[in-house]
Amino acid sequence: MKKRLLTLALIITASMSFVGCSKYSQKEISLRDKGIAAMDEGKYEEAIKYFDEALGCSIGKVTDLELDIDYYKAAAQYAGGNFEDAVTTYTYLIKYDEDNYKPYFLRGSIYVDEGEIGKAIKDYDAAVAIEEKNYLLYIEIYDNLNALGYTDQALVYLNDALDVSDKSADSKYYKGRIYYILGQNSEAEKLLKEAVDKDVVEARLYLAKLYQDQGDYEGAQALLEEYASSEEVTSDALGTLGDIELTNGNYENALNYYETGLKLDSIDNLPQLMKGKVAALEKLNRFPEARAVLTQYLDKYPNDEEAQKEQIFLQSR
Repeated sequence: MKKRLLTLALIITASMSFVGCSKYSQKEISLRDKGIAAMDEGKYEEAIKYFDEALGCSIGKVTDLELDIDYYKAAAQYAGGNFEDAVTTYTYLIKYDEDNYKPYFLRGSIYVDEGEIGKAIKDYDAAVAIEEKNYLLYIEIYDNLNALGYTDQALVYLNDALDVSDKSADSKYYKGRIYYILGQNSEAEKLLKEAVDKDVVEARLYLAKLYQDQGDYEGAQALLEEYASSEEVTSDALGTLGDIELTNGNYENALNYYETGLKLDSIDNLPQLMKGKVAALEKLNRFPEARAVLTQYLDKYPNDEEAQKEQIFLQSR
């Protein structure tokens, strides 16, 4: 079974802000920040050393800062291929952050990658028990299991999500999204339309996807443009919009979405946006610009073999 490394965006809990708080050790914060910087450069062993040094500054009481550092440490261990160490760190976090679903979900995701499906299901069940109405959690569990061939187990979580008693606008959006994944388009369209009517911005994206599948490109385009102009749009969403337009042959629109995403203050999917921009520029025969963007990409991600091959192709254009 092919292993699938989780993205760091999935692994790392949102960093908390401790700067200027006298109740926390500034040395501990500084060492944590050095560890994060090392992670950003792909220096995972160095990052782990910084995180261990930071934890060594603790006076014995486990605070939010120590938990934050341990989440980063586990992410560095996992990204560096030290799966057993990452499991150990997440097990520690389960003990001290027991009301948080994340350590269960993240440890379970490592177990899936390692083929220990029984342990993974146990952790995933614990995660959803803590956050029963976290529909994105059900979807992420489905994605992890399905990507590694555990489709039957994955579908259980989607159906469990549909059974949650919840009449909120967000529930309509996520359940519509789940019906879309399941290919039950009439149910998906009904709920997504209701969510759009309730001003759930992201519902427009999935309703647009559904319209595209049905061949209603005009209706889809209107929804996409409305969604992209929203103040709530994220870099991930813009990357998805770019990918949709690229697939549909609308290369100028795709390029615009990728470039808009790259201009945001917060970017969670930089590789997707940069590679998407390269692909759109290639389709528009703007090869010098594509080469320049790909060079910038490889400066940041030199180990991407696919991008290296693409660079060889572009050098001949």
